[in-house]
Amino acid sequence: MPLMSPSITEAYPPEWRNEAAHALACSDFVAESLARDSELFVDLLRSDALQRLRIAGGSLCWPGGEEPPALDTPEPQWQAWLRRWRRREMVRIAWRDLNDRASLEETLEDLSAFADDAVNRAMAVAWHSTCERYGTPQYAEGGAMPLVVVGMGKLGGRELNFSSDIDLVFLFPGYGETIHAAPVSHEEFFARLGQALLRLLSSVTVDGFVFRVDMRLRPFGDSGPLACGFSSFEDYLLQHGRDWERYAWIKARPITAPEAYAELYDSAVRPFVYRRYLDFGVFESLREMKQLIEKQVARKELVDHVKLGPGGIREIEFIVQSMQLIRGGQDRRLQGSRLFEILPQLARSRLLRQQAVNELDTAYRFLRILENRLQMIADAQTHSLPKDPATQQKLARAMGKESWEALRHDYERHAAHVHREFNALVFAPVAADATRDPASKSSIDGTGLSMMWDDTAGVTALTEALSTRGMSNPAELAQLLVDFRSSSQVKRLDATGLRRLELLVPQLLASLETDDDHLVMGRRLLRVLEAIGGRSAYFALLNENPAARQRFVRVCRGGDFLVQQLAAHPLLLDELLDERALTVPPARAELLADLEDRLARVEADDPERLVEALAQFKRAAVFRVAIADLSGSLPLMRVSDRLTDIAELILEKAMQQAWSQMTSQYGVPTCRATDEAVPREVEICAVGYGKLGGIELGYGSDLDLVFLHDSIGSVQETSGDRPIENQLFFVRLAQRIVHILTVHSAAGRLYDVDVRLRPGGKGGMLITQIEAFVDYQHSSAWTWEHQALLHARAVAGSPRLRERFERERVRILGEFVRRDTLREEVGSMRERMRRELAKSKVGEFDLKQDRGGIADIEFLAQYWALREGARHRAVLKFSDTIR
Repeated sequence: MPLMSPSITEAYPPEWRNEAAHALACSDFVAESLARDSELFVDLLRSDALQRLRIAGGSLCWPGGEEPPALDTPEPQWQAWLRRWRRREMVRIAWRDLNDRASLEETLEDLSAFADDAVNRAMAVAWHSTCERYGTPQYAEGGAMPLVVVGMGKLGGRELNFSSDIDLVFLFPGYGETIHAAPVSHEEFFARLGQALLRLLSSVTVDGFVFRVDMRLRPFGDSGPLACGFSSFEDYLLQHGRDWERYAWIKARPITAPEAYAELYDSAVRPFVYRRYLDFGVFESLREMKQLIEKQVARKELVDHVKLGPGGIREIEFIVQSMQLIRGGQDRRLQGSRLFEILPQLARSRLLRQQAVNELDTAYRFLRILENRLQMIADAQTHSLPKDPATQQKLARAMGKESWEALRHDYERHAAHVHREFNALVFAPVAADATRDPASKSSIDGTGLSMMWDDTAGVTALTEALSTRGMSNPAELAQLLVDFRSSSQVKRLDATGLRRLELLVPQLLASLETDDDHLVMGRRLLRVLEAIGGRSAYFALLNENPAARQRFVRVCRGGDFLVQQLAAHPLLLDELLDERALTVPPARAELLADLEDRLARVEADDPERLVEALAQFKRAAVFRVAIADLSGSLPLMRVSDRLTDIAELILEKAMQQAWSQMTSQYGVPTCRATDEAVPREVEICAVGYGKLGGIELGYGSDLDLVFLHDSIGSVQETSGDRPIENQLFFVRLAQRIVHILTVHSAAGRLYDVDVRLRPGGKGGMLITQIEAFVDYQHSSAWTWEHQALLHARAVAGSPRLRERFERERVRILGEFVRRDTLREEVGSMRERMRRELAKSKVGEFDLKQDRGGIADIEFLAQYWALREGARHRAVLKFSDTIR
């Protein structure tokens, strides 16, 4: 590959000649720019600009060292200055990139930061001239009202390429009139301001342009107003926003007035882009987008197109952004505009294999570098690999390859990896014609069951169709379907929801042929469908995923309890996406991984969403246990084990959250005993009693809890700027833990909690010092409290304090029990319980409370354990009745 002529490079300082030779050989744009302006390189050296990264909001140096013109300078002079500034910055960025002084991320950030600064500089000029002429727009409460310029696409993601245009949307906070002798409406003012901004940035002059600007992503596109008020923008998203616009707004980022945009993002943009529930309703739109890409890729002229060709940049972006649309509402880690940050999260969220993510990441980096260096050759917005040999060799050198063939080989290898993953991305079509034409739905089941959606089809006709299909109780089932068709829940569905439901019900009915009682199954299925109601994305889930649909039917066969859970919490349908849901009972490690994954999606300073995430985890985990229970794949004892695991994991996370909230406010509780030289951190733990302690939780069990701490000594207070006494800290901490466990969230309450088994009962402290707990058990506890302690077990909190409690528990039960009156007191307590709790009538047997029932077995076990515990400590080791 020929080097630059020595006569050209000798004009540069010796230490820069190699870099100059490489940059000039790889970029005609750099060579021409430096030849046209002999002071440009000197300017870059003097400002040290070739060795530093731009930071948005602060220029390294203005072109030629000159300060920007005054704001009242005529527009043509500003246009010329901005364009000289642009040439200087692009030469600087190209030089750094071509000579590997900047990583890919730094180059993309540099380009995006310059675009941000250019927009803000142009905005200041346009604002000044527009306000001079039309007055200033203001909020009702006073203060100037800004124009929010939203960057979309690669600019929004801070991943702008070298010769890119920029996609912008103009928004303003409110309506009114400017403050001026001849005021204009805010709509007119911001439209004029936007026009001035566009002239400064995109008008082509003798000096070129700063950026080509595309405004087509604004509401209603080219036919919509140039600037849109916040309220009109929100209305547009609600009434007219389409799925491809949700896809586009993933990349949105404010370039100006970020404070004004922040509230709009939370109230309108985030809910529009990221739906709160798993968004399977977007499958059809994504499928159409993917098919459009596939059609474009098939065109011959796009074969070597780095962006739009097979295995190009767009396919990687589609893979990532489609996952964001579907899952981003549930998983906040997927909410963001930067592909580099989101791509690794797809593996952490188990949406893509780690190997696939690694290959996509490597390919994306290669393709973006190739795109930039291709455009650096002539500062042209091109994405097609060159055809002429000279340009091919120039690009190969820029990419650090020995030959064009070597570069071509790498390109094809990376593109093949990307295209394979793109093809593997399936939004499975389901009877595509039937989703649009109700008349064709008979093709789904072959017997015309879809006639149930025809208002003219009565019970008789539907009964005949069901009977032909071999359904039992066809008349009753037909009436059930007709009643469902005319129910208020179905009537309230929009056109999309109704279309999805019309497709789903016949498929569900066709799945019932092997059932014995079709009427019972029909009732169960329709009960869940009614509960889903307006969240028709779940109809789409069952339509789009035949395996999930089959699991749904199998779960409904499992009985009314599971159906009740699904009807009360349709979110549980998400669990049916896991093929192991009906076959593999969840292990504790898997439950913990699922819980941590859910909590990782919640921002740390959002306690309401954290409680909701805990409740959603509980519902899903209990649902999976119930499925395993009813299917027989999980023995009875293991059912209690798993339900206890779920409670312990939730309790642990609730304690961690409460601890974090309290210590951030007051600092960490510390204490210093008389024999300790320095204060130490205090620890706490939670002790489970009853069914939690005995590892015998049922589906509706509450939690019996006692909280312990080990604070002791003369100095007991927190370490923060606002210290409080430890005892007050602990009481508030315990209250907060109980609140997290018992508060009602959108996903329901976690548990009912009973803390009356603490020393002193209702009159005792909510949290007890462990030595005081031992003293109470020794001197004040009743025999029934020692019975309860048999089923106690430290279940969450400090491992060291939990171990200490277990040792003290065995010692208490072995040494402190009053055995001389034990038989009388245990018997008296059992008779009292029988009188108060037995519910059997004459001729009936209360399985738990009558003589010879379960409670008698439990009391006998407790009596023998307490009587023999001093001689046989092994019987005190376990807290459950069976062992």
